[in-house]
Amino acid sequence: MSASVLYMSMSLDGYIAGLNDEPDNPGGDDFDRLHEWIVTPGGEYGRPSGPAGELFDEMNDYGAIVAGRRTVEQVDHWGGDRHGVRIFVPSHRPPDPSVANYPLVTYVSDGIASAMEQAKAAAGDRYVLVHGAYTAQRALEAGVLDERRASSSRSFG
Repeated sequence: MSASVLYMSMSLDGYIAGLNDEPDNPGGDDFDRLHEWIVTPGGEYGRPSGPAGELFDEMNDYGAIVAGRRTVEQVDHWGGDRHGVRIFVPSHRPPDPSVANYPLVTYVSDGIASAMEQAKAAAGDRYVLVHGAYTAQRALEAGVLDERRASSSRSFG
Protein backbone atom coordinates (compact mmCIF):
# COMPACT_ATOMS: atom_id res chain seq x y z
CA MET A 1 0.00 0.00 0.00
CA SER A 2 1.12 3.57 -0.58
CA ALA A 3 2.51 6.02 1.97
CA SER A 4 1.04 9.38 2.94
CA VAL A 5 3.38 12.34 2.59
CA LEU A 6 3.08 15.96 3.68
CA TYR A 7 5.05 18.39 1.55
CA MET A 8 4.99 21.84 3.09
CA SER A 9 6.64 25.10 2.09
CA MET A 10 7.35 26.95 5.29
CA SER A 11 9.03 30.20 6.23
CA LEU A 12 12.12 29.95 8.40
CA ASP A 13 10.10 31.37 11.26
CA GLY A 14 7.53 28.57 10.95
CA TYR A 15 4.67 30.08 8.96
CA ILE A 16 2.90 28.32 6.07
CA ALA A 17 0.67 31.27 5.20
CA GLY A 18 0.88 35.02 5.39
CA LEU A 19 -1.30 37.48 7.26
CA ASN A 20 -4.91 37.82 6.13
CA ASP A 21 -5.26 34.23 4.89
CA GLU A 22 -8.89 34.28 3.81
CA PRO A 23 -11.00 32.80 1.00
CA ASP A 24 -10.54 35.95 -1.09
CA ASN A 25 -6.80 35.95 -0.36
CA PRO A 26 -5.73 32.25 -0.30
CA GLY A 27 -2.46 31.79 1.52
CA GLY A 28 -2.53 35.35 2.81
CA ASP A 29 -0.37 38.36 2.07
CA ASP A 30 3.00 37.55 0.47
CA PHE A 31 2.07 33.85 0.17
CA ASP A 32 4.01 33.65 -3.09
CA ARG A 33 7.25 34.28 -1.17
CA LEU A 34 6.99 30.74 0.22
CA HIS A 35 6.92 29.32 -3.28
CA GLU A 36 9.63 31.34 -5.03
CA TRP A 37 11.65 28.14 -5.33
CA ILE A 38 9.17 26.78 -7.91
CA VAL A 39 9.19 29.80 -10.20
CA THR A 40 10.67 29.19 -13.62
CA PRO A 41 13.21 31.57 -15.19
CA GLY A 42 10.24 33.08 -17.09
CA GLY A 43 8.54 34.03 -13.81
CA GLU A 44 5.75 31.41 -13.99
CA TYR A 45 5.01 28.66 -11.50
CA GLY A 46 6.26 25.38 -12.85
CA ARG A 47 9.20 23.02 -12.88
CA PRO A 48 12.41 24.84 -12.00
CA SER A 49 15.81 23.55 -13.06
CA GLY A 50 18.34 21.71 -10.90
CA PRO A 51 17.63 20.09 -7.53
CA ALA A 52 14.45 22.16 -7.06
CA GLY A 53 13.15 20.63 -10.30
CA GLU A 54 13.85 17.14 -9.02
CA LEU A 55 11.91 17.92 -5.84
CA PHE A 56 9.11 19.40 -7.95
CA ASP A 57 8.90 16.13 -9.94
CA GLU A 58 8.88 14.06 -6.76
CA MET A 59 6.14 16.22 -5.23
CA ASN A 60 3.93 15.83 -8.28
CA ASP A 61 4.12 12.04 -8.51
CA TYR A 62 1.23 11.40 -6.14
CA GLY A 63 -1.63 9.02 -6.77
CA ALA A 64 -4.30 10.60 -4.55
CA ILE A 65 -4.79 13.61 -2.29
CA VAL A 66 -6.19 14.07 1.21
CA ALA A 67 -6.89 17.77 1.63
CA GLY A 68 -8.74 19.86 4.15
CA ARG A 69 -12.06 21.41 3.35
CA ARG A 70 -10.80 24.98 3.69
CA THR A 71 -7.91 24.24 1.35
CA VAL A 72 -10.05 22.66 -1.36
CA GLU A 73 -12.77 25.26 -1.13
CA GLN A 74 -10.25 28.09 -1.53
CA VAL A 75 -9.15 26.61 -4.87
CA ASP A 76 -12.61 25.37 -5.92
CA HIS A 77 -11.46 21.76 -5.57
CA TRP A 78 -8.86 22.41 -8.30
CA GLY A 79 -11.77 22.46 -10.72
CA GLY A 80 -12.43 18.84 -9.78
CA ASP A 81 -9.22 17.60 -11.36
CA ARG A 82 -5.76 17.77 -9.79
CA HIS A 83 -3.55 15.84 -12.21
CA GLY A 84 -6.30 13.26 -12.73
CA VAL A 85 -6.16 11.75 -9.24
CA ARG A 86 -8.85 11.25 -6.60
CA ILE A 87 -9.22 13.95 -3.97
CA PHE A 88 -10.48 12.99 -0.50
CA VAL A 89 -11.78 15.68 1.85
CA PRO A 90 -12.38 14.75 5.49
CA SER A 91 -15.30 16.84 6.73
CA HIS A 92 -18.18 16.50 9.16
CA ARG A 93 -20.35 18.72 6.97
CA PRO A 94 -21.72 17.65 3.58
CA PRO A 95 -20.15 19.25 0.52
CA ASP A 96 -21.70 22.09 -1.41
CA PRO A 97 -24.01 20.65 -4.12
CA SER A 98 -21.64 21.96 -6.84
CA VAL A 99 -19.10 19.30 -5.80
CA ALA A 100 -21.38 16.75 -7.51
CA ASN A 101 -19.87 18.09 -10.75
CA TYR A 102 -16.44 16.85 -9.63
CA PRO A 103 -16.44 13.02 -9.79
CA LEU A 104 -12.83 12.78 -8.54
CA VAL A 105 -13.69 14.61 -5.29
CA THR A 106 -15.00 12.55 -2.36
CA TYR A 107 -16.04 14.03 0.97
CA VAL A 108 -15.40 11.58 3.81
CA SER A 109 -17.54 12.06 6.93
CA ASP A 110 -16.11 9.33 9.16
CA GLY A 111 -12.71 10.83 9.96
CA ILE A 112 -9.17 11.34 8.79
CA ALA A 113 -8.22 7.66 9.17
CA SER A 114 -10.99 6.62 6.80
CA ALA A 115 -10.11 9.37 4.32
CA MET A 116 -6.47 8.26 4.38
CA GLU A 117 -7.37 4.59 3.96
CA GLN A 118 -9.54 5.38 0.94
CA ALA A 119 -6.86 7.63 -0.55
CA LYS A 120 -4.15 5.00 -0.11
CA ALA A 121 -6.32 2.42 -1.85
CA ALA A 122 -6.93 4.86 -4.72
CA ALA A 123 -3.24 5.80 -4.97
CA GLY A 124 -2.08 2.25 -5.65
CA ASP A 125 1.71 2.18 -5.63
CA ARG A 126 2.04 5.98 -5.65
CA TYR A 127 1.93 8.13 -2.54
CA VAL A 128 -0.92 10.14 -1.03
CA LEU A 129 -0.31 13.89 -0.94
CA VAL A 130 -1.55 15.49 2.29
CA HIS A 131 -2.66 19.11 1.86
CA GLY A 132 -3.55 21.66 4.53
CA ALA A 133 -2.27 22.43 8.02
CA TYR A 134 -5.36 21.32 9.93
CA THR A 135 -5.60 18.08 7.96
CA ALA A 136 -1.90 17.39 8.52
CA GLN A 137 -2.33 17.94 12.27
CA ARG A 138 -5.30 15.55 12.41
CA ALA A 139 -3.36 12.95 10.38
CA LEU A 140 -0.41 13.23 12.78
CA GLU A 141 -2.71 12.87 15.81
CA ALA A 142 -4.38 9.80 14.28
CA GLY A 143 -1.04 8.23 13.37
CA VAL A 144 -1.87 8.05 9.66
CA LEU A 145 0.76 10.48 8.30
CA ASP A 146 3.77 8.48 7.17
CA GLU A 147 6.26 11.19 6.09
CA ARG A 148 6.84 14.93 6.43
CA ARG A 149 8.99 16.93 4.02
CA ALA A 150 9.43 20.66 4.02
CA SER A 151 11.09 23.32 1.94
CA SER A 152 12.11 26.52 3.70
CA SER A 153 11.91 30.08 2.53
CA ARG A 154 12.66 33.48 3.96
CA SER A 155 10.86 34.52 7.10
CA PHE A 156 7.71 36.61 7.04
CA GLY A 157 9.01 38.75 9.88
